Amino acid sequence: MSAQQFLEAKSAGSSELRLRLPRGSVEYLEGAVQNPNFGEPHLELVLSNPALPAGLIQGIASQKQWLALYEVKRGIVAHRNTSRALKLNLLHFLRWRDLARVLEDRLQPPPVRRAAETLLRKRVEEMSVGEKIALARIAAPGIFSALTTDLHPDVIGTLLTNPRLTEEEVVAVCAEERASPAALLAVGTSSRWSAHQPVRMSLLRNPRTPAKVCLGFLDSLPAADLKEVIAASTTPRLVRATARQILKARENVVDRKKVVS
Repeated sequence: MSAQQFLEAKSAGSSELRLRLPRGSVEYLEGAVQNPNFGEPHLELVLSNPALPAGLIQGIASQKQWLALYEVKRGIVAHRNTSRALKLNLLHFLRWRDLARVLEDRLQPPPVRRAAETLLRKRVEEMSVGEKIALARIAAPGIFSALTTDLHPDVIGTLLTNPRLTEEEVVAVCAEERASPAALLAVGTSSRWSAHQPVRMSLLRNPRTPAKVCLGFLDSLPAADLKEVIAASTTPRLVRATARQILKARENVVDRKKVVS
């Protein structure tokens, strides 16, 4: 049966190869690559087959005209049977979306994933705002700090929706002195993050946070936090005055209760 599949693949027409390559056996694949009808249109299909052995992958990579194709480089890096050395050699050719996929692929060897993360972090520096926004939606945690370097409000706003973003990372953004009011506003109006007390306090400590964001938080603060806001030298006058009023009003309520009791 194995020999028969080898012979069938070796003599198959182009359309039949297209049909059978994605799910063919190892024997079929070995015959297919020796078929004179096998060529560029079949490369992505054969590389999509999880049974493709390392030896055949190496053979494909050795053909310069095939390896010149971006889709072939991408398919070789993505394949689970590709040698680690070959993956690492081709990784730097990949576009940012494909680097992100490699980073997310748990079947990739750890050194390959680490290399993909390093390359992607460097690539972020050259990306347009639109590309950064697209990456922020799907980025792995190791990429977050690279995306927040320039603190673009649209990038920050999108990153806030990333399900893997943590409170600690949001607090760090809020504490950044270079953060624009627009970026801080995005955090302060985020339905996901604005209710977190550490996030609120970090926003309140940043003098660049818009006053309307700060004022909206004050009523929810305990007395100790209100006193911290009042004492901070960076607190805007309006926010400090409002915090004092709230604290005073609470103290008056307590005093009245004492009198009544």
